[in-house]
Amino acid sequence: MQKLLLIEDETLIRENLAELLTLSGFVVYTASNGKEGLIQATQQQPDLILCDIMMPEMDGFQTLEVIRSNPLLSNTPFLFLTAKADMKDTRKGMALGADDYLTKPFTMDTLLTAVRARLDREEHRKAHTQTLLQEQLKAMTNLSTHEYNTPLTGILGFTSLLIDYYGEFSKAENLSMLDMIKVNCLRLKRSLDNNRLINRLQNINSSDSFYTFFSTGQSNITTDVFNKHLQSAGYRQNRHIPCQVDVESAQLHISDENLAIILEELTDNAVKFSADDQSIHITGRLLPDYYELTFLNHGQPFHQDDIKRTAPYRQFDRPKYEQQGFGLGLAITNKLLEFNKGSLHIESLDTGTTQVIVQFSVRPFDSIRPAG
Repeated sequence: MQKLLLIEDETLIRENLAELLTLSGFVVYTASNGKEGLIQATQQQPDLILCDIMMPEMDGFQTLEVIRSNPLLSNTPFLFLTAKADMKDTRKGMALGADDYLTKPFTMDTLLTAVRARLDREEHRKAHTQTLLQEQLKAMTNLSTHEYNTPLTGILGFTSLLIDYYGEFSKAENLSMLDMIKVNCLRLKRSLDNNRLINRLQNINSSDSFYTFFSTGQSNITTDVFNKHLQSAGYRQNRHIPCQVDVESAQLHISDENLAIILEELTDNAVKFSADDQSIHITGRLLPDYYELTFLNHGQPFHQDDIKRTAPYRQFDRPKYEQQGFGLGLAITNKLLEFNKGSLHIESLDTGTTQVIVQFSVRPFDSIRPAG
């Protein structure tokens, strides 16, 4: 049976409504003021809350504000029962998150219609949320199966060859297979590391002990730093894409560790989605208020509609293109930039051409010293 919480300071109204709602098939809990109502709401976890506005100790607006700030109750349908029909009060309640207003006096039919309508809407919301969660879980499961099995298959395959045919391969062949085992290990490690990192970043806030680690620090950006990441990305993906790097050296307001993660993800994407015969262009410019980094690559198209739908564990056109990774790179980059007052912008310039612009916060202009 569905549970209702009725918060009403007038005893006669409270008791009559509670009896009528009980006879209509609901389990009804009651409270005579907002403070008592919050205790009942926390203990009983009702499916819907009916609340008067004018009450002693804590009025309906204050009660609603606390309810909406509680993660366990924030989505609970909330209906005001009020003798006040002032438009200003109505707007205030709606702004705080009220679902509906019933002005006293009202009939029982009106009350039941409003209650059932809000309960039905909440059931549809929960069903929709559950569907989305199932779809996300399915997508994550499919990606995980591919991302973990593919490198493991390579590792097991080359290891088996080296064991079963020990001594039959040349030194160059042995080194080639060992190198491929290393590449597959790096791919697997990166998948595991990114999975753990996005979970941490999505659940961190300013009160967490890790927040300072992700939101403070200084680092130097140079051409050598980029060449290192481009070389690593090409090695991991066994690709050699020509690159043109024109990066001004500067000091950024982000730690070395977090800058390295961002550059690794962006260079990895640039290499991954570039055509073999097209160059990657990377430019970096120190501007008065920030440092702007631009990646331009040509290859797999990144449609404008896809840009708006980027999210963790989401990849576009995966059946058409063989893609490595969980699709976490942009999500990780966005989070780290957000923590360090930076920004990320993606533009699809024409068919197959993608431009990624990253803006980093810098130290006060007079204290910036070119590095390297």
